Amino acid sequence: MHEDGVFDGMVAASYDDDDAISAPEVVDPIVDLLVDLAEGGRALEFAIGTGRLALPLAQRGVEVEGVELSRAMVSRLRAKEGGDTLPVAIGDMATIHVDGRFSLVYLAFNTINNLITQDAQIACFQNAAAHLGPGGFFLVEVGVPPLQRLSVGETILAFACSDTR
Repeated sequence: MHEDGVFDGMVAASYDDDDAISAPEVVDPIVDLLVDLAEGGRALEFAIGTGRLALPLAQRGVEVEGVELSRAMVSRLRAKEGGDTLPVAIGDMATIHVDGRFSLVYLAFNTINNLITQDAQIACFQNAAAHLGPGGFFLVEVGVPPLQRLSVGETILAFACSDTR
């Protein structure tokens, strides 16, 4: 484990290369939903990463702030057009506090799974609630594993398996 958690410079360098998460046909519908949920208010992204969602959301007129544990990911965000204008607090999404209230706090692409204990996940939900204004939304995007594909007695299903991963 590095200072940046599992999202060190090597991971950050290629994070946006995966069209399965970064292609416009993937990102645009998510951003449409986030714009609707923000209801003209401010948005806070836990684990803002390289700004895959935050930058197009900001381009759509939503005031966006972020929280990110990985300085390498924030460095990639800062290198993108508009990335130097988004406020980003470096820290753990389960515990860090950002000033102000938000209409929307969101956590995308299975990132809740990076909090590996139930206590940490609960703390993240509590932290989101502490940042929300009245009537605000906390959106968590997470895949539901196809448990029916597991053989009896199996407890793990790999997302991908190759010689390098």
